[in-house]
Amino acid sequence: MAVWREIAPSSPGNQQRESLEYFDTQHATLVSTTALAFSLIGTAMSLFAMLVPGTIASAWVPIAVVAHLGLAAAALWTWRRRSVLTRGCLVGVGVMVLLIITAAVPPQGINFTTGAALCVVAGWSIGSLAVSFTASRGGVLAIGAVFITTEAICYLLAASIGLPAGNVAGLFGLVTVLWLLCFVFGVWLVSSRARVIRRIMSIGRAHNIERRASETEAARLRDARLLHDTALATLSLLAHSGVGVDAETLRAQAASDKELLARLRRGESPSPRASGQYTLTNTAELQLGETLESVKSRFNGTELSVIWHGSGQLGLEHTKLDAFMHALTECIENVRRHAHVPDAHVTLSDDGVVVRGVVTDAGTGFDPTQIPDQHMGFRQSVVARIEEIGGTVRVFSSPGAGTTVVLEVTK
Repeated sequence: MAVWREIAPSSPGNQQRESLEYFDTQHATLVSTTALAFSLIGTAMSLFAMLVPGTIASAWVPIAVVAHLGLAAAALWTWRRRSVLTRGCLVGVGVMVLLIITAAVPPQGINFTTGAALCVVAGWSIGSLAVSFTASRGGVLAIGAVFITTEAICYLLAASIGLPAGNVAGLFGLVTVLWLLCFVFGVWLVSSRARVIRRIMSIGRAHNIERRASETEAARLRDARLLHDTALATLSLLAHSGVGVDAETLRAQAASDKELLARLRRGESPSPRASGQYTLTNTAELQLGETLESVKSRFNGTELSVIWHGSGQLGLEHTKLDAFMHALTECIENVRRHAHVPDAHVTLSDDGVVVRGVVTDAGTGFDPTQIPDQHMGFRQSVVARIEEIGGTVRVFSSPGAGTTVVLEVTK
């Protein structure tokens, strides 16, 4: 049994805007996480190099460890807050670490490991800013300013320890490559954002097209059901010269259909009360007794005698009650049209969980498997209506053995 839950509708524009806002939040988190990863990798590599014996003077090792831990903390703070102040703090702590590394150069002079530590701090720990700046306004100018500042500091530090010109060029080159790597990765993240946004927009357009098609199909089925249960039912009686129906009932039904169709042309939306009878007022105003009375009055003037059994009170909310009674009425109408019997038995029950309606006749019967899918009277006016409110329809019938239709709706 299908169970449906009502969800407050939101417009397609709002849904698409919420999707874009959610994606922007996730994209910003991805950029920050990536920048943090670059920064922590550079800091960890530099700290590892500092701990290699002979890289720096042994007296500076504790200071270098504390400085690198401070740089890692600054990186975590920067990519959690993502403000100008925190980014400036990252640059400041990074420069301090560079000063400590150069001050801790051993007496025998700078070595490869020390130079590598300088490069990864300058190129990755500080260069991680290039990842995030590419995703912000004025990012290229900010990247250029921080990059030039970092290179200038590296040059001054290299000159202060008397690094040969060839090694200075190598230091600059490696720092530039690491900055370029961060910048390229940032550009890739920004371009991926544009691609995903285009994809979201494309999905949104496809969803709107599908939604409009579904609404059109639902409207078509609603109109077809309406015509079947009103005008076509009346025309069917006229085609048979009103046999089995008194003239007053036929005139009342035709007048009701005329009024309904006229009001539909004026743009009003109908709600079903019974087969051949609709109301254009608020269905919440209808009581069960009135609904049952309208069904009973529908068949009072016909050749079919409807015998009612069971509960007169069904605990369904109004939307479900309308659909249930409409489907029940269509089942009785099918007995009148096709069963060729003088009476039908209708049993209503409510056990507190399931509302059940059973329509039974001893007529000609039929093979339920032979009902075509496009059969409007049963497939749409009965089965589809009950399934739309989370219910089920069961049919027990065979040729010459009568028919029993069981409608069940969960409360």
